[in-house]
Amino acid sequence: MISKKAMVRISNFDGKTSRPQAYQEGLLGKYMAGGLDGEISKLRHKDVRQRRRAVRVLFDTDLPRALDGFVPLLDDRDPWFRSKALDAHRRWAPALGPSALMTLANHRSIEAKRCAANLLSEFKEDVSEVALLLVDDEDLTCRRKSAAALLNGPSADAYVDRFFASDDAYLRRLAALSSGADAALRRKGIEDTNASVCEAALQAMDERGEPLDEAALVLLMERGINGSALIQSAIDNHGDALVTFAQSVRGPTLKKFVGALREQCTSVDDAPINTLIEAKEYIVIGRWLQGMRGAELDQLRWELIRDPTIDQIERSRWIERLLGRCNELPLVEDARLFLSEEHPELLIEAAQNLSTAYDKLGL
Repeated sequence: MISKKAMVRISNFDGKTSRPQAYQEGLLGKYMAGGLDGEISKLRHKDVRQRRRAVRVLFDTDLPRALDGFVPLLDDRDPWFRSKALDAHRRWAPALGPSALMTLANHRSIEAKRCAANLLSEFKEDVSEVALLLVDDEDLTCRRKSAAALLNGPSADAYVDRFFASDDAYLRRLAALSSGADAALRRKGIEDTNASVCEAALQAMDERGEPLDEAALVLLMERGINGSALIQSAIDNHGDALVTFAQSVRGPTLKKFVGALREQCTSVDDAPINTLIEAKEYIVIGRWLQGMRGAELDQLRWELIRDPTIDQIERSRWIERLLGRCNELPLVEDARLFLSEEHPELLIEAAQNLSTAYDKLGL
């Protein structure tokens, strides 16, 4: 048994004993019979209590070198020891390098192979050698995890075509996202029959600033894919695809779309804005106008506010957004002219608030 005096000598600054530090400073070697090697040898002891105690001690010391002692336990008849062998690999294999996974990858049990496959992403080193042992395994987890490792590895371009041709859409998706894929493969991914593969290819193209032609845009939108990754290509095409996109977007994507328009278009003469006005996509235009200033823009704004075909709640919000400009007399005069006309009560109230705000300024 370790004496209290010895424990004090190896305690850390806050008084708590650091077990890995204790071993490194020779505590186990000095006070425990046989040190680390002695505990490893106990993993083969006939007395199961001795074996279980050795497992606990080795996990407490937390030294990667102990992993070798757990390898034989992968074949133990007791499932508790087999599970501890897998736990030991999960804990220490990443510190020892990819070679520490070879035994698991070559093992007959599916649990061992899955453990190896799940650990592939924990390594900074190239794990291609291990991944190739698992990539054709009958287990789906092994195939997918090993494919991901290969497609994220330094030789990804050597494997991307293979996985993009797979019947498994998950693997095609990984291939489309891989750094080993080229522009032609990503463009082909847009036409994949599986929506998740299309979205992955689209994401990869968006990250690389690769434009979509109008045909590809229309194809994606016809399949219900109209996410934010389409925004820039839709604006750049500023044709039928832009109109179709404006008609289909909702929620956060619509907000991003309007924001992108505001950043890139400052006049009603800009091609995307002109296209949307001609297509009567007034909701998008009205939101684009928020925060924009100028006589021409204000004239368009009030035309839209007066348009009864547009939802009155949407129009009332456009007026409310003008309260920040209540010190501008021309704008207030427009509001008062609006008040002299017949409009829904909701709009009249919003315009009245704008007029009242100006009066309170005492200008």
